[in-house]
Amino acid sequence: MRIVKNIWAQLHRFVFWALVLSLLWSWIYTFVGDTTRDKKLILCVDAYALDQRPLALRLEDEGLPAGIKMIQVRSFGYDFLGTELEGDLYLMKASILEATLADTPGKLAPLTLPEGMAGYERDGKSWGILVFDPETQHGPAMNYIQYTPLPDPEPEAYYLCFDAAGPHYAGNDGALDDAAWEVAITFLEIDK
Repeated sequence: MRIVKNIWAQLHRFVFWALVLSLLWSWIYTFVGDTTRDKKLILCVDAYALDQRPLALRLEDEGLPAGIKMIQVRSFGYDFLGTELEGDLYLMKASILEATLADTPGKLAPLTLPEGMAGYERDGKSWGILVFDPETQHGPAMNYIQYTPLPDPEPEAYYLCFDAAGPHYAGNDGALDDAAWEVAITFLEIDK
């Protein structure tokens, strides 16, 4: 009984050191496995299923733009767009794109589409590059992204859009570089 009382009396020390070690390991993981915002490009994807890390590694294997040390792929939903979701590129359904333009103006940057690329047009501006065509049901990175719901697919077009405040799109004020455009082109060529 005395052993149990002794352990119970020392429990707060065990909890304290467990918390300290947990915080230390999370700091080490962040320090070793992450980088500052100016050296990382973030692709946010709204899809039915997404292999985040394999897609990020594939994009990195295709070559990182100058000044970029890592590409991060995150999953998101429409409700996150109204917050301070940090991203450079957004891959989203047409319905989400329309709602974003209506509900959070200024979140996405207009772009100039290169010759031969289809895009989402509204108010005389292009807001996204067509990535997944619901008629052909084909798009890039289909080994990593499930564009259609299962089991009864009702496909919707997907567009790749640029964040209006992202530091890696030359169309934005104060942009550091045009790495978002380079990664967008690389993404469009995956498994095509």
